[in-house]
Amino acid sequence: MTELEINLVVADPERSRAFYTALGCSLRPISRDPDDVQAWMAVDGPLPVTVHSVEFARWWDTTGPSVSPGSTVVDVTVDRTTAHRILDAVPAYGGEVVQPLRNMPWRQAYAILTDPDGYRWGVKTDLAEQEGSA
Repeated sequence: MTELEINLVVADPERSRAFYTALGCSLRPISRDPDDVQAWMAVDGPLPVTVHSVEFARWWDTTGPSVSPGSTVVDVTVDRTTAHRILDAVPAYGGEVVQPLRNMPWRQAYAILTDPDGYRWGVKTDLAEQEGSA
């Protein structure tokens, strides 16, 4: 079995927890100290994300360079209703829809959003689903 977990080092784990919760993720704390939550892991929802404070990431990865937002776009394919729900929630929680959902030549609608730390997510949905509901 293959599972995907995307670890994001963020400036404010609580802000990121609120952001990803608004997008439909259920998160649980995974920090070492239950009184000082520095990491949250999605246990359900459309995005397999774990958010870590810089301090927590430095604890589990002593080899890495200083972290800064990159240019990678992580794509997730969801149904059209979920895509709209995610994109509608983004601005209220500190993110930005940098490319609205638009039809693409590969038979999907595609949007790009950024979270509060600048991580980029591509949200895809099948155009056939749209045609079937029209």
